[in-house]
Amino acid sequence: MRERATSIGNLAARVLSRGQGGEITRVFQRSAYVRSRGVFILLLWGKLRSPITVNMEERQSAGWRIRVGERCIMSKETVRLEAGEVDLRGAEVFRSALLDSRKIELPGGPALARGAAMLRSLYDVSSSGLTLASDPALKSFIIGTLLPLSSGRTGPVHHPERYLRLIGRGGGFTPAGDDFIGGLVATFNYIARSRKRRQVSIPHELLRGRTIPESAAILGNSARGHVDEDMERLILASTGEGSGFYGELMAVARRGHTSGIDMSLGVLLCEAALAQAEGEHGALEKCLDVLWKS
Repeated sequence: MRERATSIGNLAARVLSRGQGGEITRVFQRSAYVRSRGVFILLLWGKLRSPITVNMEERQSAGWRIRVGERCIMSKETVRLEAGEVDLRGAEVFRSALLDSRKIELPGGPALARGAAMLRSLYDVSSSGLTLASDPALKSFIIGTLLPLSSGRTGPVHHPERYLRLIGRGGGFTPAGDDFIGGLVATFNYIARSRKRRQVSIPHELLRGRTIPESAAILGNSARGHVDEDMERLILASTGEGSGFYGELMAVARRGHTSGIDMSLGVLLCEAALAQAEGEHGALEKCLDVLWKS
């Protein structure tokens, strides 16, 4: 069986160019993770592009009979598995626009509160309910990290230990706490890069053993601005470089059971804290009132 890649993420292209082998670590209905010397590539039979993804026409990967533990051979031209081969020649390369610096204009308090209400509604109708939003670990993080940030104190947000209780917390392939942190640090660091300010860094050794390796890799990539195109559009739309903030919020929030909502919540609360620090009175508190209403 032979497939042709339609897109390759820039990080995936870097790994493939080394011409080294890899091992399948996870297999899903339309995707499979490959690890090569500690770095992950995602083979995806679908359109969502990301820095680590090799995209192919949408179909079920189960047709390839891919197995966890299976070895594959990779080069800048092909990925070879037992069941088939992916032709990489001619595929476009995806690079996240969050790596670039742009003018930042944070949403106003009413827009952020409306976004919080949308996320609260999505939590309410999900099979898991509020889950992360009502988790004491998240509340503790907000009180100890985001509330100080909203008053201009940036020290806590740069303290890696502040994130420990959330890393690996919650259900799903990527834990809910990881999804929230990923959305938050991707947003914070994008704004910080654009304004030439200090970025948040979560050392990899703090992630090791606290969450699955794939999620740890996604977190690390997000902090450096390497995010998928849905997350990219949401952050750009909500920082003055795009349109349709609510549409992009819904696009991310619909992913997984609550994974997309948790990511979006990280983006929203980060922006609310920063907006309040810049004079948008009560922006974070209003979002929290909506989120935590009984």
